[in-house]
Amino acid sequence: MPLSENDKLARIRANSFTWLRTDWLLRMESVCGGAQAVLGRSARELSAEGGISEETAAQFLRESSSCDPESELKKSSAAGARIIFLGEPDYPGALSEIPDPPVLLYVQGSADFSKPAAALVGTRLPTAYGRRVAARLARDLAGCGLAIASGLARGIDSVVHEAALEAGGVTWAVIGTGLGRCYPSENRELARDIAAKGGLVISEYPFDRGPMRHHFPRRNRIIAGLSQATAVIEAPITSGALITAKLALEQGREVLAVPGPVDVPQSEGPNMLIKEGAGILRAASDLLDALPSKYMFGLARDAASPAQGLRPAPPSVPLGEDEKAALALVDAGGVTLDGVVERLGWPVPRAAAALFELETKTIITCLVGVYSRKL
Repeated sequence: MPLSENDKLARIRANSFTWLRTDWLLRMESVCGGAQAVLGRSARELSAEGGISEETAAQFLRESSSCDPESELKKSSAAGARIIFLGEPDYPGALSEIPDPPVLLYVQGSADFSKPAAALVGTRLPTAYGRRVAARLARDLAGCGLAIASGLARGIDSVVHEAALEAGGVTWAVIGTGLGRCYPSENRELARDIAAKGGLVISEYPFDRGPMRHHFPRRNRIIAGLSQATAVIEAPITSGALITAKLALEQGREVLAVPGPVDVPQSEGPNMLIKEGAGILRAASDLLDALPSKYMFGLARDAASPAQGLRPAPPSVPLGEDEKAALALVDAGGVTLDGVVERLGWPVPRAAAALFELETKTIITCLVGVYSRKL
């Protein structure tokens, strides 16, 4: 049954409660006869009927009453966004299937959830290898027609959003603040680009809500819930990306991981997931193989050649023999000048000249003495 306008406004108010649980609110709506009726109960009644403390019930009512739903609607509209409600036709079907779907979503951009999606997540401090792999996977999967979902954080999240846009694809950024705030602030322009170029910026939080520690694990369930498969690219054992993978498993979704060097902290999480049974992600085709067949219709599978693997695309400029030899070492995982000298047996001037030529052709870059392939 469609929500009444009064119940929509009441849900916006209820959603402002800091510790709201969807299952609790939906149960109370069923008991009381709608969201508006829930907010009409006293703290004592909510405590008795809802199985929460009277103190928590009182806090829920205080925070809900302080929210102005009309203001939320006006701010959203002014930002080119709208609010969609669980149970309505435009609410994403995949997300509605998870155990704790948001009761509403603030959505900025082209609000179309018809595409199948893949979540690409990882550390805020990726290696050059991680950045390179993340960009390649996002470009290839976006080129196949998948939406690329991630969390607009620093590091891997930003890389995959940017790469999907560069490929002319669709990307969905699920944020841990309201749409009126951007965290981290340096991604404000990226968020605008996502919304302007056919993608979505998505939040379950009130429009002006700032970042809070507990927002981000909750945000991760939405990233996983919107996606038919979740891939972890690089993540230390303590990374929030592993929370996303755990949530995806609990939601019955596929989980894959990119293998990495055993002596690099950023590879500990993906390598552990693989050991525990996650699919190995070497190329976009691996993720496509993991999707249920019903999601394959309309995807351009040929855009994800298994032969490409995780190797960078060949440069479009001609290279000399020395440059090819040096580039092969760079592609093997990054290398220093001394490493080129030692492994190829070259004098320093010869090695430096080859690396310099690759840099001037914008094929490689150097960070703190380590050369790696440019994205």
